[in-house]
Amino acid sequence: MKNFKSLYILFCAIGLSTLLSCDLELQKPTNFDASVKPLVTFQDKTVWEWLQTQKSPALPVIDQFKFDYLIQAIERAGMIEEFNRKTDKRTFLLLNNNAFDDPRQIFQTLTTKVTGPVSAIPVEKLKAILNYHILTDYVLQIPNLEVYGTEYPFQSLIVGDAGKVVLRRDERYFITVNPTSNPPLTSTRIGASVRSHNYQMANGVAHIMNAYVRNLPF
Repeated sequence: MKNFKSLYILFCAIGLSTLLSCDLELQKPTNFDASVKPLVTFQDKTVWEWLQTQKSPALPVIDQFKFDYLIQAIERAGMIEEFNRKTDKRTFLLLNNNAFDDPRQIFQTLTTKVTGPVSAIPVEKLKAILNYHILTDYVLQIPNLEVYGTEYPFQSLIVGDAGKVVLRRDERYFITVNPTSNPPLTSTRIGASVRSHNYQMANGVAHIMNAYVRNLPF
């Protein structure tokens, strides 16, 4: 037993000496590289074609993260071509079912009833909502929102001030649409965070929203 203890002490001493004399560099911390941030690619489909794969599987039960109401809104507004034209390279802020039937979301704001239906919303207001959620630029976090915490203005398909959209990313590369902290955008503006980022489609890039946004009331 005494010999075993002696050997153990010897091995420990050798190990400590090796560690102290070792000149290996410490491992450098890994920095997040935005250029390799995962992108969800559906580049064989337009936004409209992809939405057809994103319907609730058991209607009339609604999956809140699917797009049944958005599909109905696009059809009612006669805007299928805006979501299906392959020559465009735009940014689509896609509104899932939550953005329609949650409290204080689209249905309640425009019809006073949380449950809808889409047909209760005037067509012109539907067009305004959909046009505001399409940006004329193709926007990824990098290079378009390069400096985090900075607010970058973009134009939606609505012309003028009512169609201005502000995007800001944080240090973790999450995007907020119309952050509510700074003027000169009005107190009537509504902002929200992007739920899922960077869905690359044949006609642009999509970011998924749980809530709708606006600069001025629709």
